[in-house]
Amino acid sequence: MANRYYQGLSEFHCYATRVTTKSMRLWVGTLERDMHKPEKARVRLCDGSGRQVRVRQIRHADWERPFPATSQDRFYKSFTFTGLRPAGIYRASFERWRADVKDWEILRSASIRTLPKRLPLHRSRAKPLTIALGSCYWPDQDGGRVGTAYRGLYEHPRRPHDSPDLTFLTGDQVYLDVGFDLRSGVPKEVRRRIARDYACHWKGLSDVLTRGATYMLPDDHEWYNGFPDPDFNNPYLWALRDPKVRRAWEQTARQGIENVQQCPVVEIMEFPGDLSICFADLRSFRRPKLGCLMSPKDLKRVLAWANGLTTPGVLVSPQPLIVTKNPHEANLLDYTGDYCRLLAALGSTGRDIVLMSGDVHYGRVVSVKLGNQGAMFYEVISSPLSNLTYVNAWFANSQNRLTPKQFPDPRAFRHPQGKQALSGWQPQTVNHYPDKTKGGSMYDIDSRTSWRQWVYPGTRTREHFLTIAFSRYRDGSGIHMTVKGWLVRDVDKDTRRKRILPKLAFRFSRKLT
Repeated sequence: MANRYYQGLSEFHCYATRVTTKSMRLWVGTLERDMHKPEKARVRLCDGSGRQVRVRQIRHADWERPFPATSQDRFYKSFTFTGLRPAGIYRASFERWRADVKDWEILRSASIRTLPKRLPLHRSRAKPLTIALGSCYWPDQDGGRVGTAYRGLYEHPRRPHDSPDLTFLTGDQVYLDVGFDLRSGVPKEVRRRIARDYACHWKGLSDVLTRGATYMLPDDHEWYNGFPDPDFNNPYLWALRDPKVRRAWEQTARQGIENVQQCPVVEIMEFPGDLSICFADLRSFRRPKLGCLMSPKDLKRVLAWANGLTTPGVLVSPQPLIVTKNPHEANLLDYTGDYCRLLAALGSTGRDIVLMSGDVHYGRVVSVKLGNQGAMFYEVISSPLSNLTYVNAWFANSQNRLTPKQFPDPRAFRHPQGKQALSGWQPQTVNHYPDKTKGGSMYDIDSRTSWRQWVYPGTRTREHFLTIAFSRYRDGSGIHMTVKGWLVRDVDKDTRRKRILPKLAFRFSRKLT
């Protein structure tokens, strides 16, 4: 029976993660208050022709609570569909039974593509594997622009190759540490505020989350600025001086990362013989006093992945690697021992490496020689999807400064572990691809200065996301990579086809070996 009661309510969510060639993990539910758990619900999975291939029933007792100590109103369920076909197009529908009309009502739908067994051939009719990369989303003043830009590129691109198959969000999907109401000394109020922030941010990101499978990694604002070392000069974080408040804050933040974002600590996605992708949460398990980026067990997994590469590799991280010391906030270089061990592993095989990251509020592509085995290192940064506003913008705005000039930073060579791990390495000049005609880089996102109503004081990087497309050469000589920058608020209107598309900011292509 045709569904007569479809509303597409943004209060509900249905999105996929952990996609493979034959399976996908789905998250359904709501983060809003005062929403009743359906007595009877289901998730239907249909193929590209609309034929139902899987269905999962959800009873009232099956629902879980994403933030157990806050409210019984928010609920979710996460599960995996298996037995799917590689490179398949599927549509998942989250539905509830309406006893008053005796019919199923669709609450939210999502489109997902399973992974191909191998990367498509370059310059063939096959669509390359295309990944959308973004970070740093602040819903105030966004007005649906991120969703509109992403939806247009996904559903109606001028070139079908540009439509993303996957989305990597590399941190600050939520800002849990902005607002003077966070100074409350009541743990229950802090928990409720965090849950409310997730609901607000997820509503703004819903058009992104429902198109293609999404992998997320947390950065500091999923916790609080500078996590795990709060800056108590920041008035938003004064409440963290109270051990009870800090414990409640960190516990609830972790629930959001694990239950809502479903973030991996370390996870590897393989395209045998072509490409290997490693996701590494280099934020949530830091131990500053010990200089550890993550637990020794998890770091060992990342190092083993890098040391064992037989193809080009992609490392997905919440922060960049080509950095120098930041006097205001810790970055990966501050964990110098683990940082050097990671660099040594990435440069050990001579395979080209691509780093996908965010955090820094500018978008760019740079490259540099990696180690002494002949590898190239490409760092692809996308930040922000949507800028902070008003007084918060003063402290978050940033621009691409064509720095650092050398990599690795001299601090790495002076560190005892760095001397050993990077033995034989020499500092290399970072290629920023300078563009003398505009004073920046050929492959970065321009900045904008605006004083309109003090919404965006100063100069900020234009809101954007990137796409990175991978395909393999027929002769087996390597992988073709194309990076494109897309402006969220600068759009092209196609009146004839009634579509709005983000404008292309730059295009960067290279061969990976």
